[in-house]
Amino acid sequence: MTASSDLSKIILPFIQQYRGQRLLLAGELANKTLYKVQDTRSHTLATPFTLAQLTTIPPIDIAIISDVVESLTKVDATQWLAALRNQHAQHLLLIVEQRHVNTNWQLADYLALGFKKRGEFDCYALYSYAIEDYQFKKEWLNSRYWANPDNFDKYRW
Repeated sequence: MTASSDLSKIILPFIQQYRGQRLLLAGELANKTLYKVQDTRSHTLATPFTLAQLTTIPPIDIAIISDVVESLTKVDATQWLAALRNQHAQHLLLIVEQRHVNTNWQLADYLALGFKKRGEFDCYALYSYAIEDYQFKKEWLNSRYWANPDNFDKYRW
C-alpha cells in the first residue's frame, strides 16, 4: 500500500464525520490522496499558495490541505491558514510532512491556530480544526449564573 492510500483511510472518516459535500483540496499530496473522492463539488488549489487564491474559491464544507507549511514561510502560512479558517471553511484537515517542514513550526503554533493533533502516520502529521470542537462548553456560561432570580426584588442597584 502507498502512503497516500493509507492517508485516505484516515481522512475519509473525517469527511464523513462532518458530512462534507463541497471539498477544497489544496496541495499535491491532498489531491493525490483524495483523487477518488473528487467530483464537480470539489475545488482544488495548487502551489504556490497565495492569499489571492482564496478570493476565487466557492463556499466549502471541508478543506484538506497539504504542502502549505512546507512551501511557505511561517508568517505567510499562518496568514493563509487563518484566512481559510476564518472566511471559507469551518472544518480543516492539515497534512504536514514532518521531514520537510520548516523547523520553526512547533506543536504550539498549530494549537495557536486552533488545530488539534489527530495523529501521525509514517512521516506525516495530521492536524484538524472543527469549529464545533474549538471551545469546550464552560459550566459557568449559562443563565443559572447570570440571571440570579433569587435576588430579584431584594436588591436595588
